[in-house]
Amino acid sequence: MVLLFHYLSILNIFDAFITYFGLENSYIQEMNPLMNRIYEADPALFIILKLAFSLCLYLFIFLKKVPSSSLIKGLTVFATSFYTLIFFLHCYWLIVLI
Repeated sequence: MVLLFHYLSILNIFDAFITYFGLENSYIQEMNPLMNRIYEADPALFIILKLAFSLCLYLFIFLKKVPSSSLIKGLTVFATSFYTLIFFLHCYWLIVLI
């Protein structure tokens, strides 16, 4: 689980900046309605919130409080898989558009 938390955190950091770049240059659109509103209100807040999520994951790791229930494991695996797909989709779009 710790490895998945590391991976998810790093993936989120990269995705934050790739998404920000794509949004700033009108290459992509944010499909998450909540994150889209946050980005439209303040792009810096968008980045801060994304980085705060990664920080929260790292706090679980550093404090040795990573949950180990089967529900959390399943959700983490699902989130990691889905987020990996979204990350590569954003990268693909930006490569094709640039």
